[in-house]
Formats: sequence, structure tokens, C-alpha cells
Amino acid sequence: MQKQQRHSGLRSKAILLVSLAGILFFTFIFSSFNTIRVKTITFTADDGLELTADEYIIDPFKPYVLLFHEQGSSRGEYSTIARRLCKLDYNCLALDLRNGGNDNFVSNQTAKQLREKHLESGLSEIEQDMLAAIKYVGEKSNLPVVLFGSGANGSLSLKVALSDSLVRAVIAVSPGEYFMPEIKIQDAISDLNKPVFITSSKAEFPYVSELASGIDIDYVTLFEPKQGEGERGTRSFSVDYEYNTEYWLALILFFKDLM
Repeated sequence: MQKQQRHSGLRSKAILLVSLAGILFFTFIFSSFNTIRVKTITFTADDGLELTADEYIIDPFKPYVLLFHEQGSSRGEYSTIARRLCKLDYNCLALDLRNGGNDNFVSNQTAKQLREKHLESGLSEIEQDMLAAIKYVGEKSNLPVVLFGSGANGSLSLKVALSDSLVRAVIAVSPGEYFMPEIKIQDAISDLNKPVFITSSKAEFPYVSELASGIDIDYVTLFEPKQGEGERGTRSFSVDYEYNTEYWLALILFFKDLM
């Protein structure tokens, strides 16, 4: 009897793996016929800083995923990720935030403007950039948006989502308490009542789980890597990471539940 149950369990796992592989296949193969138009645009934050972003458009009437890079990085961090998200029937906007630098040979133009204008780059100013991006795409599509943030800007994505009614859901990779003692993110997001997907490397997972512990369990999806040790931030979704597929499968299922 035990042997039969064990075989049944193995069959169930095999069916689940095949189903997940099927989701990934149909999402990335059959949806790949969408034409993605990419252009670099600018708009202005409330303090007058010119913000630079890459816009990935498949259909102007589709909703947007707003992509917020890690601190010290640039919109180039999402150059591959954005194209894959477009295959999920979303437009994307990858923003150069003012707390940035360079990534994937893409220079952060917003940070360059910040230095030239001698403006501030604190927590409230970075939030200002995010809110400007939400306003920009909101005026274009008039549809709820999904925020996708990494590192410190993943933490701020969670905070911004709490108060902005246009935000439908949030994806935060390797968020943390980057802004202590000014603010404790764990406390700030405890009343968040929107779908949230949080992931990290295996080593970071206890830490990010604690960060999300105040969010109602009905709203939060925590993904811990199983096949490897994982990577920090968006590197976990990179083609250069051997086990990126399990991250993508978990994220696709999260998006599926948003439909």
C-alpha cells in the first residue's frame, strides 16, 4: 500500500512539473508573435528632475508593469526581463531612478541629470520618481499597473503600492530594510492589501519572509528557490543563472492569478 501511495505521489509531482513546463512553453513560445516596440522617453518628477525610461509596448491598450532597478543600477537591468514580461500581455516601462548608476552597458540618465541639477536623492525623492512613472502610464492606458522592484527599490515599491490606488500588485525581489532609521519597511507595509510576490536567494529568504510577515497571508506569495541557492535581485531571473526557470514559473503563476 505504501509503495502504491509513493508511486501515486511521484505521478502527481510529474504531472505538476509537466503542467508548469506547459505553462512556460505556451507563454514564451506562442505569445512570442507579439511585436515589441521599444523607445526611450522622458518625463518629469515633481521636483523638476527629468526622468529617463525605456518603454516596451506591445499594445497601447494593455496594462503596464513598471520596472524599478536596484540602487546603483539603471533601466538596463531589465532589458531582457521586460521583453519576457511583454509575452505575458503587458507593456513595460523600465525607469532610471535617481539612486542609480550603470547596468548592462546602459548609463542611468536620471542620475546624471540629478548630479547636474544638484537635487536630492532621498527616500521621498525616489518615491517621487516612482509616482511620476505611475502617473505617466496611468494617463496613457488608464489601467491598473504592476510594480516590479529590486533591492531597496523593491522595498519602496511595496510602500508606494500601499497608498497609490492605481497599483494593482507588486513584485519585490530581495527587498530589505535599507532605509532605517528613517523608516521600517516591515511596519510601513503591514496594511498592504494587494497581491504581492516576494522572492530572493535562499540565503536571504528568512530575512524577506520576516519583512513580509505583517502582510495578510491572503495577499502575499513568498517564493523560496528549491533547485539551487538562488541569486540576489533580478539576477535570479537572468538567463545567466542556471535555475532561473523555477523563478519564472512561480512568477507566471502569480500573473495568472491576477487575470
